[in-house]
Amino acid sequence: MPDIKLFIYGLDFSGKTSIVETIKHEKPVTETRPTLRVMISNTLIKNMAFYIWDVPGQTGLRSKWVKALEESRVLLFVLDTADQERYIEAKKEFFSILNNPESKKVPVIFCFHKMDLQEAKNNLKAAQAAFDLDYIKDRQVFPLETSINALDTVEELKEKMVSIFL
Repeated sequence: MPDIKLFIYGLDFSGKTSIVETIKHEKPVTETRPTLRVMISNTLIKNMAFYIWDVPGQTGLRSKWVKALEESRVLLFVLDTADQERYIEAKKEFFSILNNPESKKVPVIFCFHKMDLQEAKNNLKAAQAAFDLDYIKDRQVFPLETSINALDTVEELKEKMVSIFL
């Protein structure tokens, strides 16, 4: 099977890089720096080679997303579920990529992230309502609840990444 390009995106401080590093190191990685350029990591999951393109989430750097999106075979959106004040902004950016012709029909994994935090647990239903993922009919959408501090949720994410291509 050829290498699989995975495009991971979301707002700044949503936890994208921590997810990538936790997948790579198979343990929680909480010490990361803000991503200021596209970071490409490769990892082998069940004999499948994934090239993960982790893009910066800061407002002024989101213009880099479109170029990094090219030839992606799966999208992974990360929402800081604890930060309800940014749902409108996050939803705009989520759909800006889904509506891009380059991502047409590309499956998406949607991570309701930071679910180890009480605020995220309290906000989950509001986040699910705000994004209304059942409304999306032009591609496969896989919602997951994740936390780098709960490795079983990261394992579930890895299983989903693999299962899309089986």
